Amino acid sequence: MTARGLHRLWRGLGWLGVVITLVVSLTPPVLDEGSGNTDKIVHLVGYATLMFWWAQLVTQKRWRLAVAVVLFGIIIEGLQGLTPDRQPDRLDALANSCGVLLGWLAACLFPNLPERLAALSALRR
Repeated sequence: MTARGLHRLWRGLGWLGVVITLVVSLTPPVLDEGSGNTDKIVHLVGYATLMFWWAQLVTQKRWRLAVAVVLFGIIIEGLQGLTPDRQPDRLDALANSCGVLLGWLAACLFPNLPERLAALSALRR
């Protein structure tokens, strides 16, 4: 796969991640209320993954991406108040924001992943 093709695939999968996050966040919860803080870990990991994924494409002024992902999480929490099965939770928004920070740090440790994968693919040919 070419670098351009991998970049397009990466972007497409990133948008799929955004849609999945939105749908899962606004449909009836899968975890029951007695699951403790498991949902906070799910929020943390989900938003860390989202930030890490998109940070591979947005390499300049990543702080803008981080703000956008944090706002996305806050907006979703607000929208949950409009659904019959969900309610907004400030701790969820905090877990989302911590996940964004974690994803940003991971992207700093593993930069340019799509380009590296394309280079590996080219070496195997």
